[in-house]
Amino acid sequence: MVKSRKIKLILLTMLLSLSCIVNSFAQSILDKFVTIQIKSGSTAEILNAIEIETSITFSYSNKVCISDYIELSSNRNTIKGFLDEVFASCAIDVTEKKRKILILPEEIQQAEKFTISGFVKNVENDEILIGSSIYDAVLWEGTTSNNFGFYSLTLPKGNIILNCSFVGYHSVQHSFFLDKDTIINFDLLYNTKLEEIPVVSFIVKEGINTTRTSTINVPIEQIQKFPAFLGEVDVIKTLQLLPGINSGSEGVSGLFVRGGGVDQNLYLLDDVPVYNISHLFGFFSVFNADALNNISVTKGGFPARYGGRLSSVIDIRMKDGNQEKIGGTVSIGMMSSKFALDGPLYKDKTTFSLSVRRSYFDLFAMPIQSQSNTRTAFYFYDTNGKITHKLSNKSKLYLSFYGGRDRFFTKYNYNKVRDPNQPADENHTLDINDQGYSGWGNAVGSLRWNQIYNEKLFSNISLSFSNYSYFVGYEEHSISPGIWNYFEQRYHSGISDVMLKTNFDYFMNPKHHIRFGTSYTNHSFNPGADVLRRTQNTTTVLDSTIGGNKVFGQEMFLYIEDDFAISQSLKMNLGIHTSTYNTQNKTYYSVQPRISARLLLDPKFAIKAAYSKMTQYMHLLGSSSVSLPTDLWIPVTSNIAPQHANQIALGIKWQWQQGFDLTVEGYTKDYKNLLISTYNRSILNNNPSALNNLTYGNGYSKGIELLIHKKTGKLTGWIGYSLSKSRQKFQQINNGKEFPSANDRGNSIGLFSNYKIHDQVDLALTWSFGTGNAVTLPSQKFYTPTLPTQGTLDESTTSYSEYIDNINNYRMPKFHRLDVGVNFKKENRLGHRTWSFGLYNAYGQQNAFSIYFSTDIDENTGEVTRHLKQLSIFPVPLPYIRYTLKF
Repeated sequence: MVKSRKIKLILLTMLLSLSCIVNSFAQSILDKFVTIQIKSGSTAEILNAIEIETSITFSYSNKVCISDYIELSSNRNTIKGFLDEVFASCAIDVTEKKRKILILPEEIQQAEKFTISGFVKNVENDEILIGSSIYDAVLWEGTTSNNFGFYSLTLPKGNIILNCSFVGYHSVQHSFFLDKDTIINFDLLYNTKLEEIPVVSFIVKEGINTTRTSTINVPIEQIQKFPAFLGEVDVIKTLQLLPGINSGSEGVSGLFVRGGGVDQNLYLLDDVPVYNISHLFGFFSVFNADALNNISVTKGGFPARYGGRLSSVIDIRMKDGNQEKIGGTVSIGMMSSKFALDGPLYKDKTTFSLSVRRSYFDLFAMPIQSQSNTRTAFYFYDTNGKITHKLSNKSKLYLSFYGGRDRFFTKYNYNKVRDPNQPADENHTLDINDQGYSGWGNAVGSLRWNQIYNEKLFSNISLSFSNYSYFVGYEEHSISPGIWNYFEQRYHSGISDVMLKTNFDYFMNPKHHIRFGTSYTNHSFNPGADVLRRTQNTTTVLDSTIGGNKVFGQEMFLYIEDDFAISQSLKMNLGIHTSTYNTQNKTYYSVQPRISARLLLDPKFAIKAAYSKMTQYMHLLGSSSVSLPTDLWIPVTSNIAPQHANQIALGIKWQWQQGFDLTVEGYTKDYKNLLISTYNRSILNNNPSALNNLTYGNGYSKGIELLIHKKTGKLTGWIGYSLSKSRQKFQQINNGKEFPSANDRGNSIGLFSNYKIHDQVDLALTWSFGTGNAVTLPSQKFYTPTLPTQGTLDESTTSYSEYIDNINNYRMPKFHRLDVGVNFKKENRLGHRTWSFGLYNAYGQQNAFSIYFSTDIDENTGEVTRHLKQLSIFPVPLPYIRYTLKF
């Protein structure tokens, strides 16, 4: 209750403060009274005197009436009053542009308009730059490039000074006379020196100008400099340092966003959903940083084009490939090695990008255990591939693919048996062993077609698939005289999707950017099947499958959104996302409004607000604190309803200098139709009746988030803080009382810093802190003796039972960890090599992975005592080393 009141108080304070700020800026600049130092002079002299007193900049056409001498009625007036006197002899049109006032003759406002369009790319490797800023410095109109690097800007005929910039790159400027529709492609050069780049304020403050709230773009260049667990750069663990995002437990790669569950995050890899993002039970993610071009995270204020999940959208884009030359990367680390290659297949037409990664713990572990009767190992691998083909200057094809798999196994009971297939007079033997194994993996692919119909209309049509599968099983041998018995049991489950999607971007004019589209997905859920096989010698005596009845669903959505400017200060994004889901002769409908707005109070300061409703047509049953491949995806059926969420976000964004911004946001979110099983997760997969013991509940989360982000200069990085509260309530759980969500973190801090000492050496560190997760522990333990059946009580039949009074009634200890790393770079005859060294958990903090009660019995007195203990999986500093060569 104290924390809830604190959050409410902070939100109220923000609202009151923002209200005062809005009122102070509500007055038009033109209505502001000003006292200037002169009462007469030329047009230029009077306008300059107003600029000195107000810090306002005037921009006027040479076609307006300009006088050498004007006598003012007074040296105190409103700015509009001064302009009426200065330009009394001609009709003008005055427009406010932030702190700039444009003065044009009325006829110019009706001038013929033309459209400038093109693509923005990295000049060195031709990778598109998503979200680049493009604007005209004369009229102060601008836009941004879309997810394929395309932009379109419609302006009046006349002189144009077109600027293009992207954070971390040198800006480019083109000056020309616009008298026809024009194509201009921008090639930007990455700023390897990372000095503060002098750019015009519109470019720097594009993050302020956009209506997007709760959205963060993380440069790949920053991610690749992170101190890494065992030297493996991990995209998802990077995101865990952002406010409002945390992991479930120490070292794992799951994401819990603003109190939501791991199933409520939509991971898009080149527009295709990925269902399981974990390698090695969550210690690594499936996303290979060497294969990626761009990452954005949306935690709230979802545009209408996104749907299907409640808490976040992680939009990840793969590299297209260099059009000019073949290049690549080789990276060797302690846990895995990676190889990436990209370049042209057909110059100026076709490019490719390929990356492969594999761990090699099994290659070292198995020889070491060769003399042991029990041998355990695991490995994972993944492959990213992409081909881009230019059909024409207005049309492109993209073919993308990702495939990855994990395998874990334990082999034991090694024996030799006589080969039953050999003749009776021979005595050849076969090596056999029992084993238990499990594995899981994803395969996703897409074929996309981009088409520019004209300078204003852009489309992307895609056909894609996504498959996730999980299996677990064991093999067992028994040997008796003359008979060799073999038995195998294998359980498998999974999801398969086939999707068709169309998206359109219509750049109507600088004040309206309209997006619309539709999507159809065919879901195929395999809730689980057991495969049983038994052989005697070479004869199969049992081969059957139990379960495996698939559940199908068809999901479709339509959307339209308009990002438009009401005035120079107020900009909005209004959209609607409508979806349907059909399964088992039942159809669900959902209408989801999306609204976001930006009020610009100053060129460096903006207020942002958003509302969004989201619907999700699937649930995940499993652990709430750790995302495991054994967790079971449950689709919406005629008996299982979809889950819903409503979120409101309000915040400010302040960019007080180049590449340096502050974001403060408050949010509140409510959930409906959350699903939980009254069965324990550990028996869920092996007990089909568990699906008949589901119960619905509701929940809510609220919080305050702060982020300071520095993107340029020798010192880059961010620090984020969040104060949050997340609660759930189920009528059949916890006696119907509200309880903390397992991912309720309270306070959390994430810090990342990278300092470039010089061109060859940079230092990086991360520090994270968080309130312990909520966990359920028994409050009491008591004897439960078995009743005597023969008139006596056998102590061997006496056992203990535990009593749980409340769900998530304990808090794990506070979590904090420091990771440090250093990169040594040098150019050699093969290319650019980097040696990376570092420490994970540098000061050896023993963070709890789990906590439990341990019972000790005094042998002398028989007294029983209970102690609360913790399991720490990384209790000491873990060093890492990695070698990387770029060529």
